[in-house]
Amino acid sequence: MKNSILLLSVVTFVACSSKKDIIENKEIQLLTQLKPIIDTLDREESNIVNDFLDFELASERYKNYKNYEIILIEEAGNVIENLLVYEYAYKDFHSYGNKATADDNERLGWILDTIQIKELKNTYKDKNECHWTSSDIRNFKVTIMKNDTLRNIINTRKYINLPEKLILHVTKPLILNSDTAFISFRLRLLGVFHSINNYTALMKKVNGKWQIRADYSDGSVE
Repeated sequence: MKNSILLLSVVTFVACSSKKDIIENKEIQLLTQLKPIIDTLDREESNIVNDFLDFELASERYKNYKNYEIILIEEAGNVIENLLVYEYAYKDFHSYGNKATADDNERLGWILDTIQIKELKNTYKDKNECHWTSSDIRNFKVTIMKNDTLRNIINTRKYINLPEKLILHVTKPLILNSDTAFISFRLRLLGVFHSINNYTALMKKVNGKWQIRADYSDGSVE
């Protein structure tokens, strides 16, 4: 009798363990499937974003906005957006028959040719959208807001009764190598329906800090 009870207990334990393992495996599979939906930043990408924001927001052009609240839109887009702006600027420069010298390439930031652009576009065409989180941004003055929330504020004209705000759109960086990256940036005032600053930056890592070395425009005015 005791042996029967013991055997039943073992069978029950094994069955429960097997069921638990199956559930855990399914949960792991689900998490694996969900992970690519929202891309995240690694440490170097985070350093690029924060060094860029520190440099950009310290610019003289913001002296009249120093008391404005700074809002970063949560949706950061796809890294390929950086490449598309570079491609436009590169083709626009060369469409006039301009032939860049080595000095021009250094000064204007022409670090990729058409073949390299095409290869990178194929590599990154299926990358997922990145979403900023509060842990990504070191600047305590920056608040993250969903784009839908911003649209609602604008559509309902709630911004009329709100404190003045700077609205930042920043893409996830596109890292080309250990010391070179692209990042795109758009700035506007809440309630103003066009950008007051809009460009893609070439970032270079110098002495452990990322610095803006060139910038590109796609000619758009929003």
